[in-house]
Amino acid sequence: MHNAKKVLVLGVDGLIPELVDRFCHEGVLPHIDRLRREGGTTRLMPYISTWGDTNFVNFLTGQAPGNSWVGQRISPSGTRHLLELMTEAEQKCALVHFPESLKPTGKNDLCLAPFWSGRGPAPMEMAPAGLHSTDLSQWPDVPQNEALGWPPSGSLAHHQKHNRHAIERSETQYHAVIRLNAGDTLAVTLSPTADTRLQLAVKDSSATLGVGEWSAWLPVEASDERGYVRFKLLAYDAERGHVDLLQSQITMPERLGNQPALAEKLTKRHGPFISKWTVSADPDTPYFETSFEEGRYQLEWLVDSALTLLNEEGFRLFATVFRLNDETHHTCLAYCDPESPFFTSDGQERYLDTIRSAYQVLDDAVGRLLAGRRDDTVIVLASDHGDVPNHYLCDIHRRLAEFGLCTLDEQGRPIRQRSQAFLKDERGGLEVFVNRATLEEGIVSETDVAEVQTRILKALSTWYIDTPQGERNVVAFALKKQDASVLGYWGDDAGDVLFAYASGFVWGVNRRGDTVAAVESAGANHGPQVPSASTAFASNHGLAILHGKGVRPGSWLPFDTQRGIQRMDNAGATFARLLGLDTATLDGMPLNALLERENTQ
Repeated sequence: MHNAKKVLVLGVDGLIPELVDRFCHEGVLPHIDRLRREGGTTRLMPYISTWGDTNFVNFLTGQAPGNSWVGQRISPSGTRHLLELMTEAEQKCALVHFPESLKPTGKNDLCLAPFWSGRGPAPMEMAPAGLHSTDLSQWPDVPQNEALGWPPSGSLAHHQKHNRHAIERSETQYHAVIRLNAGDTLAVTLSPTADTRLQLAVKDSSATLGVGEWSAWLPVEASDERGYVRFKLLAYDAERGHVDLLQSQITMPERLGNQPALAEKLTKRHGPFISKWTVSADPDTPYFETSFEEGRYQLEWLVDSALTLLNEEGFRLFATVFRLNDETHHTCLAYCDPESPFFTSDGQERYLDTIRSAYQVLDDAVGRLLAGRRDDTVIVLASDHGDVPNHYLCDIHRRLAEFGLCTLDEQGRPIRQRSQAFLKDERGGLEVFVNRATLEEGIVSETDVAEVQTRILKALSTWYIDTPQGERNVVAFALKKQDASVLGYWGDDAGDVLFAYASGFVWGVNRRGDTVAAVESAGANHGPQVPSASTAFASNHGLAILHGKGVRPGSWLPFDTQRGIQRMDNAGATFARLLGLDTATLDGMPLNALLERENTQ
């Protein structure tokens, strides 16, 4: 097609449409507001599970979960999804810092720094980020009575960062140690040079820092590994002998992805890449403001690399995912939304300002894209889901055990060889599988599968609890696999029973071993809840804003159950249309109402 475009997808983990509206109305997101005014906008309904891996895969393949969702860290293949169509057309694709549940398919495609969800550190990481201090009592270990997430974790503190390290003092210096993933260590010495400054040395590199200052990126080597590290002096009191020091994550350029030479070019031009920041974006955590500084650095790196790859390296599609916004929702939304049990009117603005700050970091990056993109490139700002506050924790394994469907060990996990039903860690926590005898450790004969399936459905569809507001249904819906095509699920990978929790209910476990219990810690979630979950303040809905030539200015697609909803796979089909590709093998329909007529044929 003569009018084929390039597509730049700035994916955002958990951007909430209601908050985009709120902050645009406040006037603090001028660049995103420009995207909306000059481009095309629609909400998108996520699929279950309402988390990033499922929905960014659907978003970028243009296919529903029944075709494209295999499981976390398992990329779809052979379905002629969007990336495979690009390979057939010899169009190059770059996925940079994108969920590893989708990998590019062409030999010239770029897969750089995918999200790492496997055990242990990512292959590209030389050392994790750390906070070093002479006084670790600033970060007391708070007992955690519950864990919210999927898969259920044996560690009830798995959402906390465990990256605090002691700084030792000698007569004239301070001494920190960076622990490398390969087992080696790097010594860091800090020597006073004046009342308010310290001379930092690591290996053959050095920097002089005052409080609040960042060092340059310093090269470090150990064995056959090389990378770059930078530091921020957070606190220094010479009289008390107190030092707090932030050390960035150290990644290795040659191990970032499948094209080392291109990774080297990007890091030389735009600086070292970091996949994680050091401190949680939580206003109740000391030095949380550094998460915005490191998050801004990461996002500018991603934006600048996108422009380099599209403008200079012949790539037709670039996609990435930025996670700072989602983190601020998890830490702050429960204090902002009036429907949350943790909401207070006095505390709202402090937490809302933290969320707003992350949106402003994003807005600045959008401005950077608008200034640097070429006329043939369509910018897409998109999210996979939103968030709503948590009210109740739900332990699915204990519910199944109450119906005799599984036997649990001391940690509350099913013992496979003694359980008729189980859930897969990689599938997202809303699919229950019959433990067929044909599976390893399976015990259910084929003649009994239908009966077990019905018992699973009964356990889910009859799950109710009494609350101060009256009786509540824990599960919003549950369907047998043979009926789940209405959810976009079919095929061998899908569970035997699919379900979603009602709004406000979240997967998790607690020390008491409750099946359902009111949450004890403030939080917001998306993954377990019905995709349509919403309050007057926020929702689980995703968002897509397209801007550039070929996009109809000021266009907007309505989103409601009366007039229809747009799904994640509609986005991928729209990208195929912009790229001049056939959409026949895609499940989603192009969002033609957002495109100029020449791009709708």
